[in-house]
Amino acid sequence: MSDALLVLADVTVQRGGRAVAEGINLSAPAGEVTTILGPNGAGKSSTAAAIAGLARVSAGSVKVAGTDITNRRPERVRAAGVSVVPEGRRLLTDLSVEDNLKVASFSLGKVAAAEGLAYALSLFPELEKRWKVGGRLLSGGEQQMVVLAQALVSKPKVLVVDELSLGLAPVVVKRLVPVLTEVASSGVAVLLIEQFAHIALSLATGAYVLESGRVRYSGTAKELSDNPELLHSAYLLRD
Repeated sequence: MSDALLVLADVTVQRGGRAVAEGINLSAPAGEVTTILGPNGAGKSSTAAAIAGLARVSAGSVKVAGTDITNRRPERVRAAGVSVVPEGRRLLTDLSVEDNLKVASFSLGKVAAAEGLAYALSLFPELEKRWKVGGRLLSGGEQQMVVLAQALVSKPKVLVVDELSLGLAPVVVKRLVPVLTEVASSGVAVLLIEQFAHIALSLATGAYVLESGRVRYSGTAKELSDNPELLHSAYLLRD
């Protein structure tokens, strides 16, 4: 796709001598949410780790805006315009909300850091009321807001979110989902990796389904959503 900001071509990731993601071909266009679905163990998080520079790509390539970032160190991936929100809400729990966001903006210039913090807080104004509160005292939803804000302070070209809804109440997920749509509407390529199909398909344009480390479906989210039989056969492990 000519407008794809993120392109994975035949990406393979190995762990313990076996492929946990194999031959992954995927494109995430600017201005859209693209989703990766699949059951546990399908290779979704390994794909995210490969993009982030946290897992070694043994074959294939990862490109952002035409620049090859395959196997770059995580800090160089971020410098190329990719922000990744890993599974598990990994924030610095001993630090306040303010300090967590300042750490995330440390590599930016003074002006860019101030602009990035203002942008993140415009998306999550609730965090201003929790500005001096330590990370460990935040609710799960507030922690997810902080890690999303950390990823957004750099105003990335590509935002990868691994398991947005994990462990969160439906009301919290309902609050977070529109943020991804708003971020995408600004021209960012958003890649949402999600276990729950109904959440992802409600806001995605393109969809991929992974099973046993391979892409089993690629196409539009609408086609997948409108075809229960296709969703069932692609998304669930076969008997």
